[in-house]
Amino acid sequence: MNIITKTIPIFPLSGALLLPSGNLPLNIFEPRYISMVKYALSHNKLIGMIQPKDNDSKELFNVGCIGKITTYNETEDNTYIISLKGLTKFQIKNEIKHDKKFRLFDVEYDEKISNFNQFNDKLFNKYKFIEKINFFFKKRGFIANIKSFNQINNKALVIMIAMICPFSNNEKQALLECEN
Repeated sequence: MNIITKTIPIFPLSGALLLPSGNLPLNIFEPRYISMVKYALSHNKLIGMIQPKDNDSKELFNVGCIGKITTYNETEDNTYIISLKGLTKFQIKNEIKHDKKFRLFDVEYDEKISNFNQFNDKLFNKYKFIEKINFFFKKRGFIANIKSFNQINNKALVIMIAMICPFSNNEKQALLECEN
């Protein structure tokens, strides 16, 4: 194991799930998170996405996903539209006291592990998966071009569906913490 400790800003966003290999677009408009994005851009472009334990809680789950800012655009009203690429899961070690309005943490992760790389296409029934997703979407009143799902790589499809489905924070956390 090659454990790395880094200090990164943490973005506790209820309901927003970033998984390793996933892409998460975000519209950043709150002043404290605009400051966080500026900090990340001037350092290593890394932001830790994590779920709060409750919607209004400052208490966080212990495991999140490190995202790297891959694209960003500063809008006319001085907000940011960014895209985060999920790199790896991390574990919070401790919070760093500082004078900024966003939160900084020391986090640990294994540099050699790229989580979710153990996806086995032979064990995955894409037809059945798409059938179940279609049923779920119809029950929830969602409209999606289900036929386009056949064009998406199996692993990317599973990650995308896990990230976009309207699960509770606890369910999203369980998806993040699962082994593969």
